[in-house]
Amino acid sequence: MQFVGPTGVGKTTTLAKIAALEMTKHHQNVAFITTDTYRIAAVEQLKTYAKILDVPLEVAYSAEDYQQAMQKFADYDLIFVDTAGRNFLDATYLNELEQSIELTDNMQNYLVLSLTAKQSDLLLLLKQFEKVHIDGLIFTKLDETRHFGSLFTLPCKSGLGVAYLSNGQAVPDDLIEPNPEDISSFIMGDFDEK
Repeated sequence: MQFVGPTGVGKTTTLAKIAALEMTKHHQNVAFITTDTYRIAAVEQLKTYAKILDVPLEVAYSAEDYQQAMQKFADYDLIFVDTAGRNFLDATYLNELEQSIELTDNMQNYLVLSLTAKQSDLLLLLKQFEKVHIDGLIFTKLDETRHFGSLFTLPCKSGLGVAYLSNGQAVPDDLIEPNPEDISSFIMGDFDEK
């Protein structure tokens, strides 16, 4: 599972939550790879989660490192790949991402977005990612907003489902695997406040 998206949306924490869920609920054997060597302390943050969860971690500084790490973890049930958050409105960064990891059908690729972002900006991001293979959407910061229209608009515009909702910082507790009824209740709650 690869997690891509803009800066500051909580990709690393969300990755750790989903990994913990997979380990405890589904008894999956997991490993971590990070390509986020841009952000200060990004590797350290994932190392902390890897230590807490007792899972192996590889840092990939290049496409070759990424391939070697994927081969090293080939026997694991799930490999979680954390990527650098960048300005994906600039096509250069999306090209860099495609060169550092495989955004293909061979891996599940999730676009992680913050519900606190303006819907117009999220739609621009979605348009940028039309060029690559994305399997689903993950929305973070559910607990930091009362406006949930993006939960409806973005899946409708993209044809992608919502895989997870993150509603806080606690690992692994603040994570929802939503069903259509959950999403409807958030949206209708937003409408009720008007």
